[in-house]
Amino acid sequence: MPADEPEAEPRDVERLIELLRRHRKRGPDGSGLLRVRSDAVIPDGTNRERTGLSLEHIHYLAGLFASKGFQPRVNGRGHDVPVYIHEAPPSQFGTTALRRWRTSTAATPGFPTTSLPENAQEFYCSLGNGHFSQALNLFRRGCKCIFTSDTYSTASDANLIEALELGVPSLVLSNDISVTDRKFVSLMLNRQAAQNWIISDDGEVTEKSETSVEGAEKEEDEEEEKSSQFDALSKDLDADELSALVRIKLGIDVDEAKGNYRSKL
Repeated sequence: MPADEPEAEPRDVERLIELLRRHRKRGPDGSGLLRVRSDAVIPDGTNRERTGLSLEHIHYLAGLFASKGFQPRVNGRGHDVPVYIHEAPPSQFGTTALRRWRTSTAATPGFPTTSLPENAQEFYCSLGNGHFSQALNLFRRGCKCIFTSDTYSTASDANLIEALELGVPSLVLSNDISVTDRKFVSLMLNRQAAQNWIISDDGEVTEKSETSVEGAEKEEDEEEEKSSQFDALSKDLDADELSALVRIKLGIDVDEAKGNYRSKL
């Protein structure tokens, strides 16, 4: 755990559990997770202290999907469980978030444009895993990589195709949750990598084990450990700080970044 990252206060975790249980939407069969397609997802207005998403981090994640294949979450391993707010019908806060995202994607080269109209009556706001959702949308929209100019393609990646077509199992909350509570949940989710809890496969908050999977052996080589440290650090940064972190990790030319990667698009 980073030295400057405090452990979660028990009362904060208790509050998180209570909020998730109070506002959670379940499937007809009572299941705790619902499949959500990424093209219905936008960033919540509270995400990362209102700084939005990091363009570089979205493409960094998409690059991992392209090079290593999309890894669905199975038996507690893989990507974090996405946490979304279901805006149907949209709240005023959700409508504002949609308008802001439409403006951002239209104005910033490299972002996947959204197919959601300004007056959309159903969509989801991401409190956690917002970069993950938009990385999927880079493939959905056939965007070019800002680092290499390569076009993102699903090719023969069956797991990626399933995630795009059927959606990803997600924890979905109703939009009657207050703005203050939305922000609290978002902040807690961004800190979970450095704290001793996770959102489990059934949508419950559980204590994190040594291996993240009960009974599994901890086998992590040096490169994987570095990746885990990077992922943990990336959770608690605002969009600008996160972009800088990705540029340092990938050795991105500063002038290229200042030019919004136009030479690659």
